[in-house]
Amino acid sequence: MSKSIGFYCPHCGRRMYVSSRKKPSPLLHELIVSCQNDQCLASFAASLEMVRPIQNSINPNIEVQTGLPQHKRQWEVELEHHLSSLETMTVIDKQQENYVEGFISALFHSSTIDLTKASVYRNRLKQIRLL
Repeated sequence: MSKSIGFYCPHCGRRMYVSSRKKPSPLLHELIVSCQNDQCLASFAASLEMVRPIQNSINPNIEVQTGLPQHKRQWEVELEHHLSSLETMTVIDKQQENYVEGFISALFHSSTIDLTKASVYRNRLKQIRLL
């Protein structure tokens, strides 16, 4: 196999090569990387995982799930509950509004949601304030 990848030997600094690879899932590769320096010859197990999409495929494989799963996570259910609750109030509870804004910010800063999704939630909160 011996394909070059961006791993460098921590001992001698030379570029390492993939000597074997397993593919437990479409997004995860388990590699054995080996130093080619005759004076070193170190080998390591490495995991190479694709963690989030940068550009969606124009021909996606439906078996590959990137990004967040389609079902709602607990944080999404809770956020929807708080937003719905604010939408039904005649007078906005400022403490709950601040909580929701903080919740959205925390989700964004922890990379749970991207900027687009955060903007959608913030715009929804903004619309509630305008009512």
